[in-house]
Amino acid sequence: MFIVSKIEDQIRVLPQDLTKTPVDAVTAVIEQRFLDKVIPNLGLVVTIYDVLSIEGGFVYPNDGAAFFKVQFRVVVFRPFVGEVIVGKLKSCSREGLRVSLEFFEDVLIPEHALQDPSFYDEAERLWVWKFEGNDMYLDLSEPIRFRVQAVRFASPPTPMQLQNATGDDKLLGTAAKPFSPMTVLGDINGDGLGLTSWWAG
Repeated sequence: MFIVSKIEDQIRVLPQDLTKTPVDAVTAVIEQRFLDKVIPNLGLVVTIYDVLSIEGGFVYPNDGAAFFKVQFRVVVFRPFVGEVIVGKLKSCSREGLRVSLEFFEDVLIPEHALQDPSFYDEAERLWVWKFEGNDMYLDLSEPIRFRVQAVRFASPPTPMQLQNATGDDKLLGTAAKPFSPMTVLGDINGDGLGLTSWWAG
């Protein structure tokens, strides 16, 4: 679920932070730039693991900041395909389920990846698994065990796309359809998957 990844970047340290040690100064900038952000095709940065090297400290004309070439490692959330994870069922819709991992909210389980046979109860607004004649409701806020099918990364919409969007369009990045830079797709169609209460005891 978590991996350690090495990154190299140019870090700009402001003049007021040059009184700090180089490690403390660049660490503060790295935390601000990378922590709780998704790096495309890598994952969600959870924390800084360590700083491997700091080089430079050049100050360019007309800029009082110092520029350092820094190699560092970060802990990244990026589950692997086939991994089984437990989260909490956040919401249900006709399209499927949305699961929360507390620190990550963009886990989707599409309707075709639910236990078979399942149906959507319009009155309750919940999915129901029909098991041996019993209706097994997928209740909100319950712990749910799912298997990772894919991790997808998306590019943010360009300013031109947002500007050209009409009121009827559900463009990615608008209030009607919030942008998610990273989405985990899962499934619960298998033994031991679904609400953990189904398999207790």
